[in-house]
Amino acid sequence: MARRLAILLVSGSAILVIAAGARIAAETSSAAPTVESYAPGLGDFMTAYVQPHHIKLWLAGSAGNWKLAAYEANELSETFEDVTTYQATWKNVPVAQLVKEIILPALNKVDAAIAGKNVVAFKTAYGALTAACNSCHTMAQREFLEIKVPSGDPFSDQNFKGH
Repeated sequence: MARRLAILLVSGSAILVIAAGARIAAETSSAAPTVESYAPGLGDFMTAYVQPHHIKLWLAGSAGNWKLAAYEANELSETFEDVTTYQATWKNVPVAQLVKEIILPALNKVDAAIAGKNVVAFKTAYGALTAACNSCHTMAQREFLEIKVPSGDPFSDQNFKGH
């Protein structure tokens, strides 16, 4: 008799669990809010992605670590591609157009200096990239966001000199 009771309790519990699960699924599917896709804001892109890669690019290139510099330059290019996709226009500022006309040409010069493994040319091109960033900030009426060549290494846990 104990066996029959156990089977009935297990079977009964399973039926209750299945019924409760179906009820909850039905309630949540009909009442579930629509989830909007997330796109980072322009400030999020700049602070979380552009700024660290800009700094790391400087640290790698000025140390002559060309593989790392190329990697960081590519990360910047990819991030600006995302910026133009997700924040093409920001508060009536044509961000995608500014990136295309101001930032990408400056990044191309950085790429050329990296390819040539020339520290002097790299530093010149990096200075021009930094000026391009500030030019975009001015055009977006955010001239108070002034970027400069890094004066220190906030990434002390990474070797920028290479092997």
